[in-house]
Order: sequence, then structure tokens, then C-alpha cells
Amino acid sequence: MTRNGDRGAFRRRGGRAVVAFAIALSVSATDAAVGRAAEPTPTPPVDPPSVGADAELGIDSRIDVGVNADAGRDVGVGGDGFASTRGAVPVGPRQLFVGDFETGDFRQWDVCQSKLTNGRCSSLGRGNRAMSIVDAPGARQGNHAARFTVRPGDVPNFGGGERSEVQSSASGALVHEGDERWYEWSVQYPQDMPDVSGRYFIILQWHSSSGSPPLAVDLSRGSVDIGGDGVKSAPRRTIGPIRRGEWVDYVLHVKFSRNAGTGYVEAWENGRRTVPRTNRATMVDGENYLKQGIYRGSNSRGEVSLTMDGLRVTAP
Repeated sequence: MTRNGDRGAFRRRGGRAVVAFAIALSVSATDAAVGRAAEPTPTPPVDPPSVGADAELGIDSRIDVGVNADAGRDVGVGGDGFASTRGAVPVGPRQLFVGDFETGDFRQWDVCQSKLTNGRCSSLGRGNRAMSIVDAPGARQGNHAARFTVRPGDVPNFGGGERSEVQSSASGALVHEGDERWYEWSVQYPQDMPDVSGRYFIILQWHSSSGSPPLAVDLSRGSVDIGGDGVKSAPRRTIGPIRRGEWVDYVLHVKFSRNAGTGYVEAWENGRRTVPRTNRATMVDGENYLKQGIYRGSNSRGEVSLTMDGLRVTAP
């Protein structure tokens, strides 16, 4: 799952390639093990020396997004179930980023990418058929959630797999060597969700500057797993089953490092720890950025919609 197209879509200041969504694909050892087909890597666009592709979408690449406006506030809870599962897991005391859609639109996130859009989320409003805001009582907490939908053939014009994703370049959503973070979020799986095993199906990922993500939450083996093909030798751990027809609350605790002896993951499902602390490399270069939504192999079968809510990032 190479990402040559991602950094071509947006740039950050200082000439560093910024986070954006387009991920092209490359076959990894894990891909081969589950029979994933190779897909072509799109040729990244050539940017002018100082303007970059941001200019095409009217984006000032000199602006540093920084921590989003929701950082530092409490996330409300929308029912006893959500409150009990979130409260059962100790997380970091410092809130760095919130992407819970409580603004009633997608503005908490920087970039929205699907077959229908490739641009700033602030211009998307309440969305379209690929990603849309869901109001209570369809939300897990608060008043709003987001529904991500992919259909067969939903490959953006920059190539890669089928996707409907949001991404943030806020400083609270980026991580570097040695950072420790807790990620809380909820997912509602449809009752009629098809079997997605056999091809990659990623719902949350931490991506590096190129190549496959070193860390991802992946459904490709028919369960909710901590994976990431960017680190070839990393152990894969199962958080839980795909609970069709249910809201599921997750917490993932990560130490970010390129060193397998320093980095680690542990996870909770519905307030119960299902993955004990497991050492593994969680980075392959100096920075990971965060993406949420659906990213699956091209030519996948069936339409799938997942509703996601309550994402926040905390630190020690």
C-alpha cells in the first residue's frame, strides 16, 4: 500500500511533504499471504518548486494547521454504555486532538478523500454519499457521527484502492519518535456487512512518508486486528471480532518508535483489555500521520458503510 500519491495531493510548510490521503499500493509479505493482488502505483504529480499541489485546491501550504480547536475540551458521552466502556480505560491526561464530528460537519479534519472528493474537509459541509454526517440517535456519543461508504469501483482519480477517508495534519494528530498516545474511537458495523477477509480493509492507520502504513487497524483477516504492512516483522494482534450490528468502543495505546524493543501497542475493546502490551516497531521514519475511514482493495465486492464516532487522542 504505497502512498506515493498521498504527498502529491497536499504539502505542508517548509517544503516537507504533508499528509494527505491518496495511498497507492504495493504487495507486501502480508499481502501475499492473504492473496492480495498487486495494484499499480500512480505517478505522483509534478509540483512547481514552491507552490505545490495545494494551489490547485486553493490551499495555502504556508499555514500550519496546529492543534485543532477541540483539543483541550472534554468529549461528551451519549449513553451509559459509552460512558462505562470509555471510563473503564485509563488514558492520557492531555487531550491533543479530537475528530468526533461534533461540529456537525467534517471541519475537524483537514483532508477528505474519496472517489467524489479530494480536498479540504472544511469545504465538504455535511458530506456526500461517500462520507456523511449522521445525527443522533445514530451517533454513539454526543449529537453527531460520520458514516463512510465505499462501493465497488470507488477508486479516486489519483489511483490506489477504494476509499472514503479523512486525515489530519494538526500537530496533535502527528506523531514522532518516542511519542506515547492513546486513541479512543467507536465503530458501528452494519448487520449485513459482507465478509471482507482476503483483501486489505483498513479503518484506522498511521502512515509514514512512503510505503505501507507501519501501523493500522485492519479487518482483512475477518477480525479487528492491529497490523501494518510497513513493518514486515511486526506481530499482528487481534483486538476483537467484527461485531455486526453493534457499536464497539476501542482504545489503542501506542508508543511510537522505529525500534522494536521500544515501540509497543496494547488495546481495549468495550472497556476490556484484549491485547496486552506487545513490543513492536510502530514507525519506519520520522513522522506518522493519522487517517480514519475505509480503505480497501480495489475490485472488492459489495457496498460497505461504517459509522465512526468519538475519536480523540491523548498523551501523558
